[in-house]
Amino acid sequence: MQYQAIVRKFGPAEEVVGIERAELAPLSRDQVRLRLLARSINPSDIITISGAYAGRTTLPFIPGFEAFGVVEECGAEVHGLVPGTRVLPVRTAGGWQEFKDTDPSWCLRVPDAISDLEAATSYVNPMTAWLMLHKKIGLRPGMRIAINAAASSIGSILIGMANAVGVEPIAIVRSEESLSRLSGRLEAVIVDRSDGDLAAGLAGRHGLDAVLDCVGGARALILADALRPGGHFLHYGLLSGESIPPSFWAPHLDIAFSFCHLREWVHSEAMEDVQRAYAEVAAQITAKVIATEVRQVFPLEKIGEALRTALPFRTGGKVLLA
Repeated sequence: MQYQAIVRKFGPAEEVVGIERAELAPLSRDQVRLRLLARSINPSDIITISGAYAGRTTLPFIPGFEAFGVVEECGAEVHGLVPGTRVLPVRTAGGWQEFKDTDPSWCLRVPDAISDLEAATSYVNPMTAWLMLHKKIGLRPGMRIAINAAASSIGSILIGMANAVGVEPIAIVRSEESLSRLSGRLEAVIVDRSDGDLAAGLAGRHGLDAVLDCVGGARALILADALRPGGHFLHYGLLSGESIPPSFWAPHLDIAFSFCHLREWVHSEAMEDVQRAYAEVAAQITAKVIATEVRQVFPLEKIGEALRTALPFRTGGKVLLA
């Protein structure tokens, strides 16, 4: 028997995620069974639970895109993995349960130097940050970039990764509390309480090579105005709850615009390339170049309490299930 967090209808996570006990099915010959030890609660999980991706999500389902565990058992046809191997299962949800059966080729190897809780936060945000900086905008020394929501978990990782190659970003935050949480080497800090604050903070700072935007809304226009011709506007989130307005496009025909979705990249790449990228990320975690603050840890069976603590997402660290 095992605990599983189950979604049987779409809606607010605090209302529709239940905890159930279930029998373990027989293990397929070509799969591995993982004993999951720690899991993150991420915005991507909550969005899926809400029904935003109902067209590709079949009810009922077990949420959880980021989980860490060890190999418990291998099917008869599995080679290359042995019980006790530390791994992250990727490409599928299902992390909010005690055991998960999965394709062995979809397991990223986790180095022993990373703790269990570090491992549980080492995939979604760090890999997204790596993808944006190194694959999307081609980060290199001398570039000038701006990052909004810079005090968030992924914001701090972006700053750490940028600093590692000698880049000092412009950090944009929304409050004094967020300002106090910033760390790393920065070109400037802008406290963006209003449109006027953002415009004033960016005055004289135009000619940026890239903007990494996870807020959306009307402020996207102000950020795009600060880019040099040919600069890159990378949009990866909607913390404002507002899409980029139609008025964004006509004045900014001379910039490069792209989205970033880790899931699409992971599904399109060979797993050896994903493992290679993860090894780079893991090395930066081991070296303390990047880190994720953990706010609170709950046992899986207290998923309701964990969700009430985690939501709405804010600065202050991740809530984990362990």
